[in-house]
Amino acid sequence: MDWEKVLREADELARQLRRAGVDLNEAVNEAEKALTFYLYKNCNEEAMRRYLSTMATNPPPRSKKTQRYYCAIRDLWEGWRTDLSGRDKARAWGWAVRLAKVGK
Repeated sequence: MDWEKVLREADELARQLRRAGVDLNEAVNEAEKALTFYLYKNCNEEAMRRYLSTMATNPPPRSKKTQRYYCAIRDLWEGWRTDLSGRDKARAWGWAVRLAKVGK
C-alpha cells in the first residue's frame, strides 16, 4: 500500500466533496454509508455503481435532500479517475470523508 498516494487522492476527493454544494454534515454521513456498502460488497465496483445510482435516482422514501447528497456522491465516485482499487480505494474514500468533515 502506498500511503502517500492514498492521502493525495483523499485530499483531492475532500476538496471536491466540499465544493459539491451540499450540506457537508449530511453528505459526509451518506458518504460513510456508501463506504460501508463498498466494503460489505468486498470492494465490488459494479455493486457500488448500482448502489449509488439507485440511491441518486430512485431511493427509498426519504427527503429530497438525501437524494441530492447521493447525486453528489455518485458524481464524485464516477468522476474519480484513480488507479487505486479495492481496500486502497476504500482507504482514500474514508480519509476524504474525514478530511471533508474537519474542513482540511
